[in-house]
Amino acid sequence: MSKILTAAMAALLLGFAPQAHADLKDENLLMPMPTGFSEAYTAQDGGMHMSEFVPDGENVDDWSQMITRQVFQGLRKTDPDMLPKAMQGKWAQACPKGEGQKLTSAQENGYPVSIWMFTCPMNPAANRPETMWLKVISGADAHYLVQYAHRRPVTDKMVVSTMVFLKQVSVCDTRISAQACPAGM
Repeated sequence: MSKILTAAMAALLLGFAPQAHADLKDENLLMPMPTGFSEAYTAQDGGMHMSEFVPDGENVDDWSQMITRQVFQGLRKTDPDMLPKAMQGKWAQACPKGEGQKLTSAQENGYPVSIWMFTCPMNPAANRPETMWLKVISGADAHYLVQYAHRRPVTDKMVVSTMVFLKQVSVCDTRISAQACPAGM
């Protein structure tokens, strides 16, 4: 596992610019979408908005990779480790020998950020290994979670591409110059 964590940490140190978005107002979650992914599910429950994206031709019941975006409106300036810590026990219950661990915490564009990795050697529901990385950003208007999950054995290439993707996930605010959205948005 240390080789995987080393690759993840190296990828986190790389700098990548967020993708351009038009018509931004107030606080915004910026999340690029890898080529070949489509939205497969969306839901709203009160102030929680969730979207799941899978590779073209796959669905939310049978997928090889899944990106999940969750925005908890009104959950302001909370500990970015709060939800991942709550997930740890549930993950271990759902997957024998499964575990969740914090990889790092930082400030990005003035927002507290935490990145976690959850592993499951053999997901009983899918009968495949599953690894999920989670980036949590604590905003002034909302709490933001982006997950990138894979259902196959972990490789260095997977770790690097996932960390590159998560590095591009960010929050910005058109109202605050210190947390401004990238130019041209």
